[in-house]
Amino acid sequence: GNDGTRGRPPANEDGTPHETLADQVVRLQQLISVLETQYSGDTIVLIFPDGVGPALLTCLIGGVPLSRVHELEYRSGEVRLNVDYPNARAYLSRT
Repeated sequence: GNDGTRGRPPANEDGTPHETLADQVVRLQQLISVLETQYSGDTIVLIFPDGVGPALLTCLIGGVPLSRVHELEYRSGEVRLNVDYPNARAYLSRT
């Protein structure tokens, strides 16, 4: 669905899971929880294999609806520093 919670995409041929955005949100929330617990106060660098994961994380940080995640998708090799609530919203307005 438009909100990323319904309608599973087609299965992948490479064995990776075919997840909805909602599935990925759960995994990202779990990751952030673990990072907060284990590395509180440290600087953390996250590296993603594609542009959807970091865009989804930016949505979560900025309170952006999942239906707009495509507007925040990262380009290959793109780096964004200090992604916080105001910056996430600013990235959205640049698209």
